[in-house]
Order: sequence, then C-alpha cells, then structure tokens
Amino acid sequence: MTFEEKIQKCPPAEVWQEYCGFLDLSMEEYMAIQKRLLMEQITLMDRCALGRRFFGGNPPKTVEEFRRRVPLTSFGDYADVLLTKREEMLPAKPVVWLRTTWEGGDFPAKYAPYTESMLDTYKRNMLGAVLLATSSGRGKFKVRPGSRILYSLAPLPYATGLFPDLIEPELRLRFLPSVREARRLSFGEQNRRGYKLALQYGMNMFFGMSSVLYGTTRNLEQMNLSSKKRDGSGGMIRGISPLMLWRLLSGRYRSKRDGRPLLPRDLFRLDGFVCIGTDSSRYKDELEAAWGVRPMELAGGTEPTCLGTETWSKNGIVFFPDACFYEFIPESEMLRSLEDPSYKPHTYLINELVAGQKYELVITVLHGGAFLRYRVGDVYRCVRLKNPQDGLDLPQFEYVDRTPNVIDIAGFTRITEREIRKVIEMSCLPVEDWFALKEYDDNGHSFLHLYVELQAGARQSPALSRETIREHLSVYFRYYDGDYKDLKRLLGIDPLEVTMLPTGTIARYEQQSESHLPRVGAPQEAVLDLLRGQGAPLGEGEIPCR
Repeated sequence: MTFEEKIQKCPPAEVWQEYCGFLDLSMEEYMAIQKRLLMEQITLMDRCALGRRFFGGNPPKTVEEFRRRVPLTSFGDYADVLLTKREEMLPAKPVVWLRTTWEGGDFPAKYAPYTESMLDTYKRNMLGAVLLATSSGRGKFKVRPGSRILYSLAPLPYATGLFPDLIEPELRLRFLPSVREARRLSFGEQNRRGYKLALQYGMNMFFGMSSVLYGTTRNLEQMNLSSKKRDGSGGMIRGISPLMLWRLLSGRYRSKRDGRPLLPRDLFRLDGFVCIGTDSSRYKDELEAAWGVRPMELAGGTEPTCLGTETWSKNGIVFFPDACFYEFIPESEMLRSLEDPSYKPHTYLINELVAGQKYELVITVLHGGAFLRYRVGDVYRCVRLKNPQDGLDLPQFEYVDRTPNVIDIAGFTRITEREIRKVIEMSCLPVEDWFALKEYDDNGHSFLHLYVELQAGARQSPALSRETIREHLSVYFRYYDGDYKDLKRLLGIDPLEVTMLPTGTIARYEQQSESHLPRVGAPQEAVLDLLRGQGAPLGEGEIPCR
C-alpha cells in the first residue's frame, strides 16, 4: 500500500509505529541498529575500489576496528571519483547524483551519489517527518491527502529537490506551484508564483528553508492586501477564492481591532510547518508569532541525506538510526584539529555524549553511500540525553552552525578564507590585512562582518571610505559567488558589514598574544581583546558600517 492508503485504511497506531517507531527505541536498540547497518556498509565498501582505498584489502571486522583504522575524511578524499562520477568504483549503483557547494575547494561543486536503498530510507524518514509535522503528541497526527503545500526549496540536483519526487507517488499533495511548473521557473520565480497561489487558494503546509520562510513572511506582512491598487485592479483580491476572501476580510477586521498589521496567521491554517537550514533556531520565534504555528526543524544535507527531525514538542532533533552511522568530535578536539591539520581528533558515539556540549558531526553514509567517517562540517549541541516528558530514551540535538572556518549565511552561501582572499584580490582594493566573522544583528539574523586594514597611506584617500569599500567588495562577492547573489535576489539582504582597523592592528595583536588570529572564525575572546586595544584601538569614528 502507499502511504496515503495506509493512513486511510490502517489504524493510526500502526502507521505511527511504521514511520515513527524509532522514537520508541532504547539506546541499546538504537546502537544495535547503528552497528548492524555499519557492518553491512563495510561489506559493501570492501567489494568496490573506493572501499579498498580505505581498507587496503583488509576490511574491519568490528566497529571499534573500523574507527581505529579508517581515517577521518573530507570531500578531497573522494573528489577524483565523485566529480567524474565513476560509478564502477562505488559500493552500489547510484540512481541520482546530487550536488552542493564545495566551500574552499578546487571546484565550485561537490557531488554525492544516492542509491536505491538510500532513497528508500530517505523517503520513509521524510514520510515520518510529515507525520511528526502534523502531530500534537505521540501517535496523534493529521495528514490530509490533497493538501496544498507551499514548497520553498531548491530543485534537483540539490538535495531538497528530492522531496516532491519521493513523496508524490506515496501521498497526493498539491504543490504550489506544481512540480512541473516549478521546474520551468527559476528559484525566485518559483517562490513568487507559489506565494501568489497560496494567497489566492490557501495552503495547509509550508515547507522551506528558514531564511526563505522568513523572507516570505516579511513579504506577506508588507503586501497591501487591505486596499485596492492605484490602478484599480484590486491587487490580490482579483481571482481569490471565497474562503480566502473571507479570511482576508476577517483578518483585516482583527488586525484593525488589535492595532497590528495583517499577519499570515490571519490568512492560513497550517497543519504542518517544516523548516530546514542554518540559523533555523534564530528564525523560529518570529515565524511562530507570524504564522501561529511553531516550525518543526529537519536536519540533513547533500552528503548525509535526511539526518533527523524534531518531534511534536519541537524542542530538539532526533537522528534517524538508519540514515548514517554517527560519530561526534568534541568542540575542543575540533578546534585543535583546525589549528593543527595533522592532529587526529578523538570521536565519540551517540551513546557516549555529554548534555550541553557542542560536537562536530562525522558520518558514514549507510545503504551503499560513498562516504566513510566523513567530516560534514556541521556542529550540533547535544541538548539532552533523554526526554522523559516525551518518552524519549534518545539524545536530542540543536543545530549550532558550520565549523568555525566556514561562514554560512542564511543557509545560502558558505564563505571561506580562500573565497574572501579571492574577492579582495579581484577588487584591487589596497587591503593589507583582514579577518572575518559571522555575527548577528539585533533581530538575531546573521551577517558577514569583515574587519579590514588598508595599506599604509591608503587610509588618507577620501575615495576609500568604509561605505565605498563595503559596496565595492559586495559587488565582487555577488560576482564570484552565485549563492551570495541569491541572498540579495531572494531575501532582499546584502549581508556584508565592514569595520576598518588602523594599519598594523592585527600584526601587533598577534605579536603581543604570541598566537595566530584565524582569518575566518576567529575566537570571540580574541576579537574582543583586539578591539579593546590589546592590539591597537579603533580610530575616532571608526565604527561598524552596514
């Protein structure tokens, strides 16, 4: 039976157990699944050339031996095979190849192969997430076939494009716009078309990147739905369904009565609200206030597939036991390895973690995936080891950010030291030294803060003001990085802020502190010390400039 047939014909408890039963696992049962699937993956890898590269013809016999003998890996260890799509070297035949940005790499993209078994697991876990997104408690869900869903995620070959292809055969959903129409449109056009259809006919589910959802929310709040356009067309009222017209009029009345703007919650009654992407935690409160429903967060990525989901309480992510084999590098070990690439950090399993600590995630993709002990570059905090209130015997996590050497803005772009150096070089600006941080504005939204020193003598030029430098660098960031350009095009933001430092500030700080200041992701304490004057004080009037 399809998923739709199951929810119509089977008892709800049976459907819940099939797709969300992993939430009932004990830690011992969870680890048994992890270890069994890992050993199956080792067997598959031993049969292919890629696996023999890491095993040397002698596959590990235990989980402990696997972790001891196989090194931690990055995409560079697979690039020669995956960038040329050499299927004959892989453990199983790929059905589809997905891509994402290779931050700081020699090529603009990374590719990840997905096998049939990986897609089956992805589909089952996504259907479980659909149940959880509409749930109010264990076993209580409200999935309605034919629901209208506004889908604000990038299409194939990006990982988020898998969702409609995998779900449609299992469950009838009315995507806004339709999948066929969306694939003829750019991502920006797809979103605008979807918003228009949702405003005209309504929607039951919202699924998208947190930053895009926030941008959508702002657009809906700012859209003048309460009065006619100057040209007399009536704006969105033209073509609106009777139900949406009633909600619009009722919402207008309530907003005027309460002295507030018209909000999305006045127009839509969502059964499910799903968000993904970095900085999701920083958008959730605003999204909940605007929509009347708290978003449920999913975790995943191109290489690791769909990793985990929040539950009905929406207060922590649980990792699926059958997507990847998980290892965790403690924050102190992660930072040491970033400072010294030759250092081999220690990893812990999911049953060995400490609540409240931050960890870099390491994955081995199961079901014929290509990646072994792969450093994804994502950092999670273990929120709690158990959740007695929800009856969970498993750890729950929250996504923190990318590793400190990568600056991720709104889930759209990943900026590295290499990229910033290239942009500064292309700009021909007389920049002597610099460092960059990911910081947050008063609303908790991220931006790229670039601290620059100009060459001696260049500071006297009236043409080199902070604003001029910011605008100049912003042009080259948009030119060099298409994902950065999308921030302006889709979200209406230019996330660059520039602060000018007196020439020699960074060098004097490094000499006094006897330590190197990372050019990307410098420790906050070091930056505060530098700006307090341990290196050199900021000049009069030298304040941050957006």
